[in-house]
Amino acid sequence: MKLADIPELRDASVTSKLELVEELWAAITAKSDSLPLPDWHVRELDQSFSDYQANPREGSPWPETRARILGRRPSA
Repeated sequence: MKLADIPELRDASVTSKLELVEELWAAITAKSDSLPLPDWHVRELDQSFSDYQANPREGSPWPETRARILGRRPSA
């Protein structure tokens, strides 16, 4: 299916298209158990967990990382 095949969607406003994307994403995630998990995802997750177990103090907590990404100090 392509956008060009559905004139109502092709001509819809950006806001309407974004609302449709949100609806589609909600429908997809509601059935996420039916989505295949690629083997390389499993390997990456296993490697990441193994790295964490080997050195759990390495890295930064999420609030600190988020603040750094956003360019401000973490809230206390």
